Amino acid sequence: MAAQQHSADSNYDVDVLIVGAGPTGLALAAQLDSFGTSFRIIDRSLTPAEHSRALALQPRTLEALRPFGISAALAAAGHPARRLHLHLPEQTIPVDLADAGSEDSEFQHLLFLSQAETERALTSYLAGRRVRVERGVELQDLERLDPEDPFAGVEAKIQRMDRGIERIRARYVVGADGAHSTVRSKAGMDWRGSGYPGTYVLADLEIDGAEPDTMHSYLNEDGFLLLFPLGRPATWRLIAMKEDGDSGEATLESLQNIADKFADGALSLRDPQWISTFKLSHQIAEYYQNGSVFLAGDAAHVSSPVAAQGMNTGIQDALNLGWKLSLGARGLASEELVDSYDAERRPVGQNVLNFTDRIFRLASSKNGLLKLPRTKLLPAIAPKASGSKAFRTRLFRTVSQLGTQYRDSDMVDTGDSRLPAFLTAGPKAGDRMPDAVVLDQGRERRLHEVLSTPGFHVLLCGPGWPADTQLRIHDALGRLSPWLSVQRLTVGSRLAAADPSEIQDVSGLAFERLGLSVRRPEILVVRPDGHIGFRSQGTDITGAVEYLNRLTTSAAASQPASVNQPAGA
Repeated sequence: MAAQQHSADSNYDVDVLIVGAGPTGLALAAQLDSFGTSFRIIDRSLTPAEHSRALALQPRTLEALRPFGISAALAAAGHPARRLHLHLPEQTIPVDLADAGSEDSEFQHLLFLSQAETERALTSYLAGRRVRVERGVELQDLERLDPEDPFAGVEAKIQRMDRGIERIRARYVVGADGAHSTVRSKAGMDWRGSGYPGTYVLADLEIDGAEPDTMHSYLNEDGFLLLFPLGRPATWRLIAMKEDGDSGEATLESLQNIADKFADGALSLRDPQWISTFKLSHQIAEYYQNGSVFLAGDAAHVSSPVAAQGMNTGIQDALNLGWKLSLGARGLASEELVDSYDAERRPVGQNVLNFTDRIFRLASSKNGLLKLPRTKLLPAIAPKASGSKAFRTRLFRTVSQLGTQYRDSDMVDTGDSRLPAFLTAGPKAGDRMPDAVVLDQGRERRLHEVLSTPGFHVLLCGPGWPADTQLRIHDALGRLSPWLSVQRLTVGSRLAAADPSEIQDVSGLAFERLGLSVRRPEILVVRPDGHIGFRSQGTDITGAVEYLNRLTTSAAASQPASVNQPAGA
């Protein structure tokens, strides 16, 4: 159970019940804890999983985990993907991934790391915060507290191995309990999609003959063989298709036969730590929310593991949802803000399914026509495409999830004074906030680090801001003050003394990446999930204040304070 935090009101035992303690549930717990929100996290398994199909962390996920202080350790423990060897029947094409185009992130590469390592890091962080995962606890049923109001909270019936039946009244319930989600079933959310034909095999093992620290993709008429430099618990992770009609148990000998078929005897497999067979599917919940019940991670979407998207998408589901539920529990979120989770994250999940489905079908189809892109078209275009930095950058921004955006969301906005999007540079409202090295109180830090405390961050960029602007914003948003930071962002110099409240962009890269001008003031509001929620030109703070009020004023809250203009305005 979480340590003493913000108490749920008398109608509830807890603000949030998290069902499932995989990486999605653990990430959600970490964010709820950072906001001081009361929650419990349960899992039917007595021990964490030691093996999983998930094997990689994307740069955007490492950014999202920064507030919990574990990203650097994860980056140090993982193996960065700097090279890919694309093995085709007639040629091997080396692809350099070192210049893939993530200059605006501290994390430059896809990182190979077992899901078990990611879970251990999150669990250790939570333990340090006196948060305990309740294991051996299974959800039995969900029932609305008010049959006429789906948003009034839920009573969960749980079965504890050590104490029997317990009932928990929760303001919100989040199902992070995997593809066979009990929460999804009990909440009546449809599961749409289908399975892929065939059976697939995973193995963590040692391989002689494969160039180290390199991803290897073998493609031919029979399908694919993928090798990833995992490091632990073994040097390599292998993913492959089993032979048609092979219903037997996967063994080292059968894996060697598969490898020989793709690599002509160049690979020698040994010392397996784990071998598993599985079926694959691409499925998504019809909705991610039903009243007070939400889905995240594999409970909301499952896809092929070939592009390392599933776990990463799930963690980012959690970090889009957590701050909204935290503010909702405190009466600081509009109904629209809480309900925006489905509208923002389900399109992302659908795009991931579409993207991974195209890749997987390209790599696996054995249909005469459908395999032509792999056997004929890919060998013709791969050499040229792999040599194009623009192509590699575009592909990396998609796979790394740095390009995820919510521009169509009602929870982002642009001030009337800002020029139309096609006439402006830099990220738009809804885009991820880019990163750069800045000076904060004389110390060199990453901008993302400066903005990592829980809550909204208002950046007053460029020149011309009245001295009392920060005070006026806090006065206008008094009830939000614990979750609001207002700072100046200026282009500065190491030699010039700076106001302690100013963030100095010495290199000019932050201004460049944000599309800011040193001659023109602009205001940006960065949401707790690291996406730009609002931006507008000029020194008028009215639009930013109205935006934050719109997101954080519940129907029961009092009217927002007026925005006072500076003296002499």
